[in-house]
Amino acid sequence: MKPVAFVRYAATMSAVFALGSAVLAQPAPASSRDIDLHNAAVAIHYHRDSGLMDIAWKDGHKITGLTSGAVLEDGRTVSSTAYASHVLEVEQKPSTMAGTHVYAVKSTAPGLPDLIQRIWLYDKVPAIAMQAELQAKTGSLGTRHFDSVVLKGKDSIQLGANASLRVLHVPFDNDMWFRYNSVAVGEMKPGQLFSGNEATAIYDNTTRQALILGSIVHDRWKTAIEAHAAGGELTDLDIYGGITSPTGVRTDTHDTVPHGIVRGAHVTSPRIFIGSFADWRDGLEAYGEANAAIQPPLKWAAGAPIGWNSWAAYADKISDKRYLDTAAFIRDKLVPEGFGDNRIVYINLDAFWWRLDAVQLAESVSIIRSMKNAQGMHFEPGIYWAPFVYHLDDLDAYVEGTGMKYRYRDIILKAPDGSMMPKVDGLWPIDPTHPGAKARITYFMQQFRKMGFTYLKIDFLAHGALEGVHYDPAIQTGIEAYNAGMKQVVAEAGPKMFLSLSIAPLFPSGYGHARRLACDTKGHISGLEQSTEYMLNSLTYGWWSSKNLYITDPDHVVLGSKADLGARSVDEGKSRLLSAVISGGMILDSTQLADDSEGQALAKDVYNNRAWMKIAAEGTTFLPVEGDSGDQGANVFYRPTLHGAYVAIFNFDEKKKQTVSVPLVRIEAELAGAASVSVVDVASGMTLEPAKAELSVRLAPAASTLVELQWK
Repeated sequence: MKPVAFVRYAATMSAVFALGSAVLAQPAPASSRDIDLHNAAVAIHYHRDSGLMDIAWKDGHKITGLTSGAVLEDGRTVSSTAYASHVLEVEQKPSTMAGTHVYAVKSTAPGLPDLIQRIWLYDKVPAIAMQAELQAKTGSLGTRHFDSVVLKGKDSIQLGANASLRVLHVPFDNDMWFRYNSVAVGEMKPGQLFSGNEATAIYDNTTRQALILGSIVHDRWKTAIEAHAAGGELTDLDIYGGITSPTGVRTDTHDTVPHGIVRGAHVTSPRIFIGSFADWRDGLEAYGEANAAIQPPLKWAAGAPIGWNSWAAYADKISDKRYLDTAAFIRDKLVPEGFGDNRIVYINLDAFWWRLDAVQLAESVSIIRSMKNAQGMHFEPGIYWAPFVYHLDDLDAYVEGTGMKYRYRDIILKAPDGSMMPKVDGLWPIDPTHPGAKARITYFMQQFRKMGFTYLKIDFLAHGALEGVHYDPAIQTGIEAYNAGMKQVVAEAGPKMFLSLSIAPLFPSGYGHARRLACDTKGHISGLEQSTEYMLNSLTYGWWSSKNLYITDPDHVVLGSKADLGARSVDEGKSRLLSAVISGGMILDSTQLADDSEGQALAKDVYNNRAWMKIAAEGTTFLPVEGDSGDQGANVFYRPTLHGAYVAIFNFDEKKKQTVSVPLVRIEAELAGAASVSVVDVASGMTLEPAKAELSVRLAPAASTLVELQWK
């Protein structure tokens, strides 16, 4: 992806989704046997004799034989291929999205509910959206498995000649150290199930050509992606609402009962974005934009926050003295070296803030808010809460804010048999729709605002999306309950409180200013869990959520051996900091800055880098150069600059030196014939040896570097 082209593409995408264009799709005449819809980028051919749909893009990519269907509550299975009549509706459903045009193919047959497949065509964007709807002839119907897109046959997905395809697994949430995984289709065994959540990219990393498919409406369904392959080709693909499995357990959603049944006179499937792109990274950016057009992100004018959090540093050993001494150290020792880059610095209490009594808490907040440095930078206090979980086993305890009307056993999410749903992560799930749970949210949010907190880390939110039987009978699924609960949290917080989502589903978005890319990342460079590499796996394949969905939060930067998994050297600490810089610039330290001399010394050495901090303050997320790292993080990232491109390179080996080389053409296509390219070390400003054909750097164990390639 060319740096200049990328900037231009981003601007174009924003304009297209916001403003639309004059390009129109043209349905075929009513007398035509089949139905044809098209614009400048994509053509749809609907076979009226079979109920199959083909999609062909101008770039030559194709999807053939697409169907939609569902498994009904009464056990019947319906598919668009089972209907005798398929008609393009005369009166088109108006599009509520600027820059799109919507069409509907209505399928009818005796004894079956009507099936409508709605198709959105994007102006000037090589993509469509698909959504199926079932309409009962009388009464209502129900389903917990609604197929939006079903493809069968080895030729149903055509993406370039001899493409070496990969298919991207996207985790449902960021809990339990789940990872993104770019799976090589050629390594999938016959019968092996590929599964993912909400979205996927099917692409060739060498050519970067891609098809992007994913849900863009997240009001009711948990959307599943399932595929099989044989002989290096995908043989089928199913994208459906109702993530579950034959046993009712799908570990990545943490559910222990099947997806809720969606009932009504008419029921709609997830709406699926389907696009073809010359670069899989462009495609995922476009997918993010399509989501944002429907559910805009929460905006925060001040940009990505910077500050400190108590969790990895002190956990349950936090005290008012450690809290205030940490703030003083940051003010006196780190801010003068460039930490904060003249922004607000947040000093945040995490879990166990309740170890401070009411007087200590009030006095601490007052002191933090009165702190300033010589340049006038001011400090703000933050706090932690989990609205959808109960962490104790005293189920007869009264729920706060309910006037002793409800006990905790009342508001725990219920199973179909009326029992309480089991713990997840050792915590009881709370039903967001219960009036006691709603009163509890109101109570705590009012208390936090009254105490003067302006930053709230919200944790264990996926518990609010669990399937179960909800108090409100109108709520049929976990995602519906999650939407209801998060809407209340946002409303109660008001516009002046920064909301940071910790453990949380990727979708639905729009309920937090920031969300953790990967949760519980600490300071070690490598490791299956809690490492810099683990976090960069999420940046590699999830960077596109930046700004489209949230400010991307890379989690805590932890320094020193006394903190939980803190960086053990300056190089390891700088790598952890750089991983935060390239993730969009949200930096929250979690070092024992109040009383650990080793952590204090490392902090001084790691954070005294004004050049890096300046880049962090720009709030721009870097992209992976390659997308073939499987379930590991890429080690090379870049973003365009006025003069060329920044390139960040990491050595994930904590014991050995490593030389990392990347062809210049993979960073910028126009560099293929360049005689040499200037290389500048960003931290020092020193000009290094020019790069010829490839950029090559030698890194110490656990080390990293940030350079700028200049060719303009």
